[in-house]
Amino acid sequence: MACYIVRPRNALAVRAANLIGTGFTEQAREAQIAAVQELQQEDPIQQELQRWFKEEPDRLRFHGPVTGNRIVDLEPEEVERLRQEIPGAMVFADQPISVIHPRQTAGRKATLDHGDYWHLHVIGLEAARTNGFRGTGRDVCVLVLDTGIDATHPELQGNIEQAWLFDLQTLQATPITSYDSDGHGTHVTGLICGNTVGVAPEARIWNGLMLPQRRGSIAGFVTALEWAAQHPQIQIVNISAGIHGYVDDLHDSIATLLSVGVLVVCATGNEGVNQTRSPGNYVEVLSVGATTRQGRVASFSSSGTLVVNNHQYSVPDVVAPGAGVFSSVMGGGYEAWDGTSMATGIVSGLAALILERYPAIRVPDLLDIIMNTSQELQQVAVRQGYGLVQVVAAL
Repeated sequence: MACYIVRPRNALAVRAANLIGTGFTEQAREAQIAAVQELQQEDPIQQELQRWFKEEPDRLRFHGPVTGNRIVDLEPEEVERLRQEIPGAMVFADQPISVIHPRQTAGRKATLDHGDYWHLHVIGLEAARTNGFRGTGRDVCVLVLDTGIDATHPELQGNIEQAWLFDLQTLQATPITSYDSDGHGTHVTGLICGNTVGVAPEARIWNGLMLPQRRGSIAGFVTALEWAAQHPQIQIVNISAGIHGYVDDLHDSIATLLSVGVLVVCATGNEGVNQTRSPGNYVEVLSVGATTRQGRVASFSSSGTLVVNNHQYSVPDVVAPGAGVFSSVMGGGYEAWDGTSMATGIVSGLAALILERYPAIRVPDLLDIIMNTSQELQQVAVRQGYGLVQVVAAL
């Protein structure tokens, strides 16, 4: 018997997402969550699945009423029977998912020099603050789905509002004291909200420990996405993990988050040209590549052109500093790392600044303002998307 994820192949909730408002406020999100749950209940494939598993109740381990996923334990012959009896259902085996591995490029420092904050300079934040910009991302809630967060780091003290472990065995979210199982999540979070290295130093961070020791599974990811969809406080989800290539398995879950008013910011990968990862490959997310201090797209930054359901598009959507970027590390101090994970944290921080400035903005409008204020680099479009993100989007 093995673990499978089951959901409608063409979910009504995803097809009808254009009929649903996509505001970020808690009140708007509550209404959107209720509307999507109602659509899930009306979906004829969901109704068939409900009847099927009513006859096999011991097989069902998890059901997400918002994303519409079921996590089940099935024998191979049961999988085939389910596919034959409900051809409109997507049935796929659980598989591993991992952090997009960064590379350390400089030794640990106890304190940073002015030049070590270059990532804040090139996106225009340093100059904006000098000229009186006071945006801090205050009251904007960002869920970081990662290896955890070391909340004791001086850069992060007071920012980590909640911490949850997404248990891969029970498929439950359990409240925990915030910690980092590896260090990756602490570095990413520092760039979102660190007191000095972060873009939005007063953002409210929720620590979602989904990738202990940098490894997880699609089943755990599905559990975390459902949990995020059900919590109307969450406005941004930061994801620096992925599976190589275009993997359709997680697409509808991510698309549902968009329909309930959540911005999903994803790293594209660290494998270079024509090597991208999902969920960074999905058109619904804000996909992020990495740039160097010199204003070039980093050689490791993943990019590519995809054709999905007869629709052609490129990733990343935007780029941000990601090569040799200093941020907080477990146990204190700072290290410079290379990775699109670093760039993704910076973009999530920028999105928090915009939401603080425009709390009633809609998800598509937030995406537009980030992309259309980005600075075009002197490189081919497929490598940079709309270009290097700029804080002018929040001014």
